[in-house]
Amino acid sequence: MPMFKRPHASQSTETVNGQPSSLHELKVLREPKSVRSLASNVAMILISTALLSWSFHFMKAQLTTVNSVDAVMNGRLTDIRAQQEGVLSKVTVKTGQSISSKELLFVIENQRASQLQAQEISSRLNQQEAELRQLEERLAHKLSLLNIVNRDAVNQERLAVSENQQNQKQLLSDLEATKSRYKLAQLNYKRARLLKSEGAIAEASFDAAEVELQQRESEVKSLQAKLAALQVNQDAVRNGLSLSRTRSNYDPSIRLVELQLQIAEDQQGIQTLKKKIQGTKAEFSQAKKDLQHKQAVTIKSPESGVMWRVTAQPGKFVQEGESLGQIAVCNERWVDAWVDEQKVQLLQVGTPAEIKLNGTASSITFTGKISVIRSGIGRLSAGEDTVVAMMPNLPRHTQIQVRLDTEFSPYSSENMRNGNLCYVGYTGRVVFKVQSTSFLRVLNLH
Repeated sequence: MPMFKRPHASQSTETVNGQPSSLHELKVLREPKSVRSLASNVAMILISTALLSWSFHFMKAQLTTVNSVDAVMNGRLTDIRAQQEGVLSKVTVKTGQSISSKELLFVIENQRASQLQAQEISSRLNQQEAELRQLEERLAHKLSLLNIVNRDAVNQERLAVSENQQNQKQLLSDLEATKSRYKLAQLNYKRARLLKSEGAIAEASFDAAEVELQQRESEVKSLQAKLAALQVNQDAVRNGLSLSRTRSNYDPSIRLVELQLQIAEDQQGIQTLKKKIQGTKAEFSQAKKDLQHKQAVTIKSPESGVMWRVTAQPGKFVQEGESLGQIAVCNERWVDAWVDEQKVQLLQVGTPAEIKLNGTASSITFTGKISVIRSGIGRLSAGEDTVVAMMPNLPRHTQIQVRLDTEFSPYSSENMRNGNLCYVGYTGRVVFKVQSTSFLRVLNLH
């Protein structure tokens, strides 16, 4: 049978801080209640302060911010279309890829492109070149004829000068003889007049002497006039003119002038035709380039952005004007947000906003300002401009458009990372920063 040992008398009383526990309990019971009251008051003060601080921040947030119900990032999309029909032989981009302006996107091949235009231009070019050769041959013939006519003109001038000189000599000789006869007639006239006065001769003899004098005088004047005419003709010949005709009525100097005019006209025609040929060659070269372009059309990006969608695949036959894909222009983005109609009165165009998109890093925050506030009753979807009536029991939201600030670069590494398409299409939340006076004004209105 087990034996239980009675404890020692010295162990029967427990000690607390060197004193018996019974004495400690008695001492605690005798402490004043003010110590516990002070601790409770301090705790209550701390809790009240925390509640007041939280209430202050909560009321401040309610007075100075308005949160959107929903929001989505939107952007301008540029449609890329086929410039002509053909087989899509190359696609150099994929969805989500960053692209720059003038970057190659697609190549369309069409071996059935018409060559009629190039053939028509080639035929016209051959015709113009044949006409040019004909003009050049005719010009060469006229230049050869010009040398002959020029030689004839020189010879005729020399012959005319020689003939005039001979005629002048003959006239001078005849004039001298006529002058001698004129002087003799003068002497006979004087002698006849003297004899008549003395009655030695008859009246008829005197009249005959007078007539002969007048005749000789007329002959002298006639020869002098002919001599003057020969001198004028001589001067005309030396100046390239002719006052008389040849037996064949052919004047080489006139023919020379005619040939010179015809040659100048042909030379001008050749220059004009050469310019036409040069233009036709340029047109033919461009037609060949256009034909090559039609056979292999390259489509480049009209502006920088991100490839939003590629709708055509290599090997597909596409029609002219068919959509090949779309480009999201990252520097033309905005946020469409929806706000409770009761809070729209706090907002106005120009109100600043912060945008936080879902699925992005917490460090990325967009900022912007309200640019458009939709008016009317009813919810508007993105891209809709017509107000749609809603059921009375459904919540009513107003669409707000926020333009992003330009300080945020749409082409940063974070924007382009992992094909996020500049965040176009991302949903999120918008916090509008309003003035507290606006909130109080709305409360007063109610």
